[in-house]
Amino acid sequence: MDPDFVPSLAETRASSDTKVLKKAIQGFYALLAEDATGDKLQAAHANFEVGLGQLEQLLDKAKRIEQVTAWEVEGYRNEVVSLERLVAAQQERARRIEYDAIAKTITRLPDREKGKESQDKLVADIELLRQEERTYAETWRTRKLAFDAIVTSLEAMQEAIREEKAEQERRRALDEDDSEELADAAAPPPAAAATGEGQGAPLDPTAKPFVPGASEATTPAAAADGDVAMDGVEEEQRDREEGQVTDDREDGEMS
Repeated sequence: MDPDFVPSLAETRASSDTKVLKKAIQGFYALLAEDATGDKLQAAHANFEVGLGQLEQLLDKAKRIEQVTAWEVEGYRNEVVSLERLVAAQQERARRIEYDAIAKTITRLPDREKGKESQDKLVADIELLRQEERTYAETWRTRKLAFDAIVTSLEAMQEAIREEKAEQERRRALDEDDSEELADAAAPPPAAAATGEGQGAPLDPTAKPFVPGASEATTPAAAADGDVAMDGVEEEQRDREEGQVTDDREDGEMS
């Protein structure tokens, strides 16, 4: 509210309230009348005094209103000043809090030299990490190539082992066939007495007489055939052992 509005309003109301003033003027003119004598004069005088009293009260009321209004205006001004001071204090407090936060940040941060040292250290660490990254990448590439070479070698070795195993199985089958043929060839013919053949057959007049021990000395071919059969069995046994060792080695490499 405008401070000058209240006094102007009071003045307007005081100037507009003219009934009391008019009544006092009428009472004054009643005293001046020619026929104002005796009781009529006293009544007019009393009315005039009443009008003056009302006018005095009206003037006092305007003064009191003006005084109260002045007090209210002063109170409003004081409140405005207090509010302005409060706003200023709040702004000052906010600035102090902000300054304190900035000061704490400044005191927490290192100085320029330490900051430069920290920056240089970070740059060196970054460069070291990049070198380690390049080293790890090169190591990984080398190990990958070596691993690929190992895998290729293992695949080639497995293929060679498969071929060798197939060759050994083929040889083993051939050796078994040869052993069976040699065993059949080395087996002596059945005796005539055991088989029942030759009974009632005519005697050979050109046959040599039986001499004990002569059969063992005169049958070198049979002995040779027996040795060949034994050699075939031993060779077959060796092939089987070698095949078993090869199978064990293949199983170990595959695992």
